[in-house]
Amino acid sequence: INVMEGRHGSTHRARRLSWLLSKRHRVCYVESNHDKKEVLPINLRNGNRVISIFQRNSISGFITASWKRGLLCWREEYDLLFLQKAWPLTLPCLIIAKLRSKKVIIDCDDLDSLWFCGILRRRLTSLTERWMPRWADLTTTHNQYLKEYIKRESGKDPLIVPQGVDTDLFDPNRFDPIVEKSSRGLQDKFVYAFLGSFTYGSSRDLHVILKAMELIIQKQSDSVLLIIGGEGPLERKYRNIIADLGLNEHIIITGRLPQYHVPSYLAASDMGLIYMSDDLANKARVSFKLLEYLSIELQVVGHIVGESRDILGEYCFLCEPTVESMAQVAVEVSTRGLRKKSAREFLKKHYDWNVVGEALDRVVGSVQG
Repeated sequence: INVMEGRHGSTHRARRLSWLLSKRHRVCYVESNHDKKEVLPINLRNGNRVISIFQRNSISGFITASWKRGLLCWREEYDLLFLQKAWPLTLPCLIIAKLRSKKVIIDCDDLDSLWFCGILRRRLTSLTERWMPRWADLTTTHNQYLKEYIKRESGKDPLIVPQGVDTDLFDPNRFDPIVEKSSRGLQDKFVYAFLGSFTYGSSRDLHVILKAMELIIQKQSDSVLLIIGGEGPLERKYRNIIADLGLNEHIIITGRLPQYHVPSYLAASDMGLIYMSDDLANKARVSFKLLEYLSIELQVVGHIVGESRDILGEYCFLCEPTVESMAQVAVEVSTRGLRKKSAREFLKKHYDWNVVGEALDRVVGSVQG
């Protein structure tokens, strides 16, 4: 059960985990407000199902959707409940499953309580993040920082199911960058890319990148920032920032894209930008955009922290945590044509979704006994 919508990075993880589970089990995957036109990776043969729960973005909408998910957990026959997130919205499902003596796994991929703005939402989510792992049969996460936090707060030791990337989809050999650029009218531009939606997690530090672009354009007037994605509660805020900085002619926003279209836009780019503030929220995550930048062998400039830096920092051009440093490093790398070693073989060995599937199989096997 995934209570989020398609624009969230965690939904991408939930969809992939459901696909991996469907290789060995019959899976019913539940998502909020799923667009039926959007193709999911899960194989719908062999009895697998996808259920969309309508969920309005309001207190009443959340309550109604939670009731529907709870009813599903009460009526359906299943051996294992796999919850994406230890959230107030997933708590009723956990309670009902345990009342029915069902096995429950919770996958925690972010410290979401540190992302939310509303005080009530932050406090409630902080409580469920600490307490729900105590009641589940097993908790999983994808990095050591979040693993240690969950262990310290809940007393339960989570198992690692790594973050993943589709190295076949994000394969640079599938694309001709010149063709991809020309087809989008970017042949005379130096294209910086930012991959993500306008959600609290994905675009949390985008304002730093936008301010860096203001400085970059002063030295590289042919530069553009291609924002590959769209939608989310922060979109209006960032469009206003773009206008206030006078960047409208240098920013291209694609809007939300199907996952299979994203690699071609990255192939049309010259450099990927990423900025992560040095705090626990960012340390306890492994960036999807960074994995996908590196898989398609895009040169990456930015400031990264935590597990992302520990594991992938050597493949990136790292800057200091300032707007000026980011702009300076980006201009230097682009003008001098600098390149880091490829991370593809490392990613294929440790972070390809098929490798993640092996870890997931071990986790499910340990719960099933």
